[in-house]
Amino acid sequence: MKKRLLSGIVAVAILIPTAALATPYLADQIFGSSKTIIERGGTQEDYQEIEKLFQEAKSKLTEEEYAEFSTVMKQLMDLKIKITDQNGVMHEDQLTAEERKQFEEILPQKVAPYFEKIRGGKGK
Repeated sequence: MKKRLLSGIVAVAILIPTAALATPYLADQIFGSSKTIIERGGTQEDYQEIEKLFQEAKSKLTEEEYAEFSTVMKQLMDLKIKITDQNGVMHEDQLTAEERKQFEEILPQKVAPYFEKIRGGKGK
């Protein structure tokens, strides 16, 4: 009985860290991988900063707020990726009139309250 219990504890001790390492980055939900950022002139460090932001958001926002924040950030990042070349230079002239309006007005207004909560340190 003690051997089975000990075996179970050892198995759990091995599996939990492995599962934690296998957890995908939250930023991967937005970009797919760090490769997307690097192809647009960013660095692995930039990607880590974005991941840090999403981890912080997940810890400080409610589930509902985080879902909305992620959706809006994905829309904003999709537009940024569309207009950013491999040197990291943005070409806003590549946006349609509707995309430009979203990029400059709507999306930043939607995401601002979440940034206040995240950076302001207000908890869930």
